[in-house]
Amino acid sequence: MTAGAPQPPRLRTFRFGLLPRLDEPRLLAAQMELIDQSFGIAMLGCSLAAFILAAGLTLSGGHRGALPWACAMAIVCAVAHFGRLQLPGRLTEAGAGHYARGMTATLTLIGGLWGLVAWLYLDIRSPAVVICVLSLIAGMSAAALAVFSACLPVAIGFFIPSIVPVWISFLATGDLEFLPMFLGTPLYLVVLMIFARNYSNMARHSIALRFENVELISQLREQTARAGEAQHAAEEANRAKSVFLASASHDLRQPLHALGLFLVSLGRTALNERQRELLEHIEASSGAAREMLNTLLDFSKLEAGVVAPRPRAFRLQPLLHKLENEFAPQANARGLVYRTRDTTATLYGDPTLVELILRNLIANGIRYTRAGGVLVACRQRRFHCVVEVWDTGIGIPAAQHRDIFREFHQLGNPERDQRKGLGLGLAIVEGLARTMRTRVTLASAPGRGSVFRFHLPLAWATPEEVASATATRGLDGLRVLVIDDDEAIRTAMSGLLASWQCVCRTADSEEDALDVLDEFSPEMILADYRLRGHRTGHEALVVIRERLGQAVPAIIITGDTAADRLRTVHAGGTALLHKPVVPQELHAAISALLRDAAALDPGSAAQAAPTFAG
Repeated sequence: MTAGAPQPPRLRTFRFGLLPRLDEPRLLAAQMELIDQSFGIAMLGCSLAAFILAAGLTLSGGHRGALPWACAMAIVCAVAHFGRLQLPGRLTEAGAGHYARGMTATLTLIGGLWGLVAWLYLDIRSPAVVICVLSLIAGMSAAALAVFSACLPVAIGFFIPSIVPVWISFLATGDLEFLPMFLGTPLYLVVLMIFARNYSNMARHSIALRFENVELISQLREQTARAGEAQHAAEEANRAKSVFLASASHDLRQPLHALGLFLVSLGRTALNERQRELLEHIEASSGAAREMLNTLLDFSKLEAGVVAPRPRAFRLQPLLHKLENEFAPQANARGLVYRTRDTTATLYGDPTLVELILRNLIANGIRYTRAGGVLVACRQRRFHCVVEVWDTGIGIPAAQHRDIFREFHQLGNPERDQRKGLGLGLAIVEGLARTMRTRVTLASAPGRGSVFRFHLPLAWATPEEVASATATRGLDGLRVLVIDDDEAIRTAMSGLLASWQCVCRTADSEEDALDVLDEFSPEMILADYRLRGHRTGHEALVVIRERLGQAVPAIIITGDTAADRLRTVHAGGTALLHKPVVPQELHAAISALLRDAAALDPGSAAQAAPTFAG
């Protein structure tokens, strides 16, 4: 039995000579429903049996009063059958008690009529009459046992008045020859009542189990409904979180993007030593904010499903060397030792995603290590390689080994100190590993450090390491059209492009850009994703390319991280950069587009444009 489920009713044994009490309303309503289903057939059978007995008594013994008795029986049965249909709510909990008492009284009357025929016509001098009367009374009692035992008082109401007169008839003879019948008749009554009690108990148990099943099903439906509501609420919360992250990321990227461009221009001016020091602090703060936003972007890309691995054979050692040059100074600044175990392994995977996984794991190790250091190693097996990041940090309790891979989950940072990151690094690591069809495992204990591992297959062919045969075109004299509705962005971008010797024109909307085309033919277009009039940079590019009659190379610059935005731009085959854009990144993107455009027909350049994700 589950907690809260209805318990089967306590079975009440009856004492002979006293009718048992009716059960509680809910149970009684179910009992009467069982009886009500067969009541009409029972009354019809009772009436037919009465007429059969009356016909036999009339023909064999000349008992003319038997026929009026049969008519009286038929009238009572008909009234009982049709009268019950007029009782409103007879099968409800409120009306079951009245129905049961009325049916008990009716069956007592019917049983009394059967007992009356025994009292009047049981002629012991006529064995045929005795056999006929006893057989029909016994048969009707057996039928009553099957039909009315669901409610014990109703069944007993029929048994006693129908059988006791038979017993009195044998007692009244005073003849010892009828002693077996005198003793057997009350025994038959007792047996009937015992069977009726057992059947009643079985009916109670069955009904109680049915109630329990109904309650359990109801509870299961409620729990399922609550689970569905909880799932819907979780999905809505997740959607709201994604919308919030995308909106907050976009709104924060706008000023940071402009700030970065202005800092580059400011750095090119003459500054004294104090001003140069302040500029370095500003750049460091801007870089930290950009790093956190890029982390949010990486997480949004994983949720959007736009991160597609591009596996190839690559040597791991150059990547480890690059990461060592970047992170070793950070470790030294914290008094830690950064070590890399050299390897000759050539792996098969996406080196960009592998780098991002290692970058997050290494940064996490340095962040949570107070003494000792971090080791990055690679162990070759027969068909694969195990890449490992060891640290001597605070360690992770076993109970949290899975929780740390959830987004925004951090150890030892209840105050949410942003210097310790956002808690997205390991969530990104797990998502990237899953994208490459591998898994990051963890071995750690509090105070004993941690080791993160992931497997990659070995590549059997060594990749060719040759420099690109195509020289990168310089940007001198490159005609660039910038479309952005933010004046600060247009001013800063214009200044940056001018410093690269580009010829730049700016427009604040799609209509303004079309006007510029009357006197300016761009070789490159830089467009913000969100423009005025609910238009997008992607839509503006389509119109501009139609006007020019050629697929001009273009880059969409956006602060959006929403999944639908990312999918739309990727599907359009246009290059993509995310705010805040680092000048070196923008320069590299423009150069790559120009290089690709030079290698292709002008009409197909845009379709072949690569995607740059900052």
